[in-house]
Amino acid sequence: MRPTDLDFCDYLPLKFEKIFLIKSSQIPVAVIVGASSGLGIAISKVFLEAGYQVYGVGRDAAKFEEASKAIASVKKPTASQCVHFLNCDATDQTAVHELFAHIQSCSGRLDVLVNCVGLSDRGSIESLSRERLIQLVDANVTSVLFCSQAALPMLMQSRGVVVNIGSVASKVGARYLGAYPAAKHALAGLSQQMRLEWKEYGVAVVFVNPGPIQREDAGIRYASQVSDAKIPAAARLPGGGTALTGLIPTMVAEKVLKAVQRRTPDLILPGYARLLVAAGHLYPRLGDWLLLKMTRK
Repeated sequence: MRPTDLDFCDYLPLKFEKIFLIKSSQIPVAVIVGASSGLGIAISKVFLEAGYQVYGVGRDAAKFEEASKAIASVKKPTASQCVHFLNCDATDQTAVHELFAHIQSCSGRLDVLVNCVGLSDRGSIESLSRERLIQLVDANVTSVLFCSQAALPMLMQSRGVVVNIGSVASKVGARYLGAYPAAKHALAGLSQQMRLEWKEYGVAVVFVNPGPIQREDAGIRYASQVSDAKIPAAARLPGGGTALTGLIPTMVAEKVLKAVQRRTPDLILPGYARLLVAAGHLYPRLGDWLLLKMTRK
């Protein structure tokens, strides 16, 4: 099925002129996979403001209108800039290849791919099912693999950048996060292997690992999953009840842009969390103690 192209400018307030996509070899192009909500919206806005032509990819087309309204607040969009929303399931390999063929036919280039799609979880290891594990791996890892493979030919031409959005859970396996740490650790391995193998192509791979991100539904997203008596109520909180302060999405998006510009291999947010992760890897007992200390029981 051919991806559905929805121009966000159709949803702009009337005071804005309708903006059409203008093909130009001078305008850098960014594809944001998972652009219809949360951090993906913030990243789309930041790249648009930085002068990129942006394609936002999402599986739920019903969310595009609200995302479009949020992105419409971008400062001074030009006649050569726009966000085009493309409806695609990133875990469907055939659809993903059609998606990037469509982008190539429209823009002729790709400079940045941001893999921001993903799925979080809550639960204990003893209650984790095979089906749920596969579901989390598909959402967080398989989607990245398919999109990155399909984008690679264009990225080789531009010597571009792939950004994979991981999590602090890519570095540590905190309690009660269900299949999430396993999936994000798999993404960490995939990202490093991509970075090493694709370096010879001139393609940089950036792995961004934020802690909990502020969102409107924080604290209620996992209410149904916390009914298990083995899981404390605090597990419904961002980061599974971690003591880390919620990050502002715009700040994370700006860090992503800067990491692209600097071709930073690996980034942990907030910065001090890198010290905690490093200490835990060097001294596992200390790492376990810190994790137990930093998560509410």
